[in-house]
Amino acid sequence: MLGAIGKYLNRVRQRFKSYLEGRRNTVYKISHDENQMRVSWLTMENEKDSSSLAWNKVVSVKAFKRDLFAVDQICLEFELSDGGALEIHEEMQGWQSLVSKLPDYLPGCKRLEEWFQEVAFPAFELNLTTIFERGE
Repeated sequence: MLGAIGKYLNRVRQRFKSYLEGRRNTVYKISHDENQMRVSWLTMENEKDSSSLAWNKVVSVKAFKRDLFAVDQICLEFELSDGGALEIHEEMQGWQSLVSKLPDYLPGCKRLEEWFQEVAFPAFELNLTTIFERGE
């Protein structure tokens, strides 16, 4: 019982520390190279984790928009050969760098200027668009 209370108080302390440091939400960072993409995150409780995917395991990439009531958020979903998926969005650190390099990492992937307008407009619509599909 005391262990659970201690754990709870530690989380409250970490959340308050994050609040004072100006961090209100989980912070995401995208890193990438010619072999893989990694998404790492730091929660308000200062817990870190990450997820990665190898480019040769990506079977398709879909761009879409999520309606956040007052604004839209552009997202990409990477579907993997093992049936898994990884989703990223435009508010993550490293987004711009990644979307500019995607056609280099995934030959045949549409460039940002080829799909952005189709996904961004009209506002508040899903506008699901496949920007990459691996051939058989």
